[in-house]
Amino acid sequence: MRDTDSHQAAGLAVLAAEHRPRIVALASHGDRRSELPLLWQLCAAWTALDYPVLVLDAHIRETEQAPGLQQLLLDGDELSHLGQGLQDWPIVPAALGLTALGTPQARPPASASAERVRQLAERFHDYELILLYAPAHELARSLPGSGLSPLLPVSANDAALLSAYHALKQLLNMGKLRPTIVTVMDDPTPATRVSGHSISRNLQDCARDFLACEVPALTVCPTQPDEVQRLALRTLEHALQAPRWNPPHTAPREARAVRSL
Repeated sequence: MRDTDSHQAAGLAVLAAEHRPRIVALASHGDRRSELPLLWQLCAAWTALDYPVLVLDAHIRETEQAPGLQQLLLDGDELSHLGQGLQDWPIVPAALGLTALGTPQARPPASASAERVRQLAERFHDYELILLYAPAHELARSLPGSGLSPLLPVSANDAALLSAYHALKQLLNMGKLRPTIVTVMDDPTPATRVSGHSISRNLQDCARDFLACEVPALTVCPTQPDEVQRLALRTLEHALQAPRWNPPHTAPREARAVRSL
């Protein structure tokens, strides 16, 4: 019986290690018309698929009244009072914490990024998916060479196209991060889709001609659940998984089925 218990414990430990949190990112560049609807609908889609999701929002500064990533990095505080809100997923302030994570280290960028990913996953081990919503330059500075593939949303206006290209350049040149361009449309009409495809092609052409990189691109209308779900599943497939570490011995939030993605 003891041998059986030992094997069961070992099996559970392996299962816990295999279900390390995955990390995805949405790179911002001031185009809230595309960023916020996409973020909201993606989180809703993941939640509907029964993935416990947590958002680290690097646009919100941590304070004593609203603690977040900074406090967790400093003292490993409990999560129970962080990011509470009306939505089905916690949104945790992370502006100062992500900046602190990006402090230069005396090691190769990829190695330093792997350690930062491990820290994030260790502190939020109770979640299956961690979404970093942060300015493109912060993602490039904090996780260079990590293999992270951020979503880069853009809406159909000239200012957004210019800022998206600037963000694309930061991700590729500063961070060696290859994003996916997501043109976010207000409605699914054919004329709007043609406009969206044109925006995607323009950014792809700029990446190829001026930055020497081929980047994927697609068009999504947040009001179309099927499109959002396809993007949510695609993003999961390309999510960044933390290096192995020994998970803390804490009671799980709830029993969850093994997932294939």
